Amino acid sequence: MLRRHFAPISFVLSTLALALAPSTSKALEGDWTAGAAPEAILLPAADIYGAGASIFARYAILDSLELGASAGFYGAQHTKDKRALGLYNIRLGANYVLDVLQWVPWAGIYISSIFSEDTHKKWHKDGHGMGIDFDIGIQYRGIRQFGIGLYFSYHLVFTDTDYMTAGITLQWYSGMF
Repeated sequence: MLRRHFAPISFVLSTLALALAPSTSKALEGDWTAGAAPEAILLPAADIYGAGASIFARYAILDSLELGASAGFYGAQHTKDKRALGLYNIRLGANYVLDVLQWVPWAGIYISSIFSEDTHKKWHKDGHGMGIDFDIGIQYRGIRQFGIGLYFSYHLVFTDTDYMTAGITLQWYSGMF
């Protein structure tokens, strides 16, 4: 009976030891990152969904800290009356990056400025606003100077309905290898 339980326990312990073992990581300090992200957008409270894209640039001032800026456009639609909504955002902020081998998880916080084209004023009454965005993601940096990743962002809008975006990031790095 002990032998039957020993195999899974030894597997878990071996995997944990390998994960925690020191290894060479890819230093991010001084790297520029530029990229684009096709994204999906969801405004759950206003029953709006759609798709869009953003472009971004980041600079790693430390191994674990990146400063960044991005701009995006989203085309969305009200699910009930099918009216169109255009949403633009511009963001400035910082990411905390956990530099672990080729897989690089990160979390960020951004200040955003939002502009909307909602002719019926059903979602965003003023047509503009400010907010704070909370991002999480992971990048795969195994290909020389190129990376791919996934991310999720929660956009806390001060003046109106919060919204969420998620997407795939495609990026170029200046200083890898």
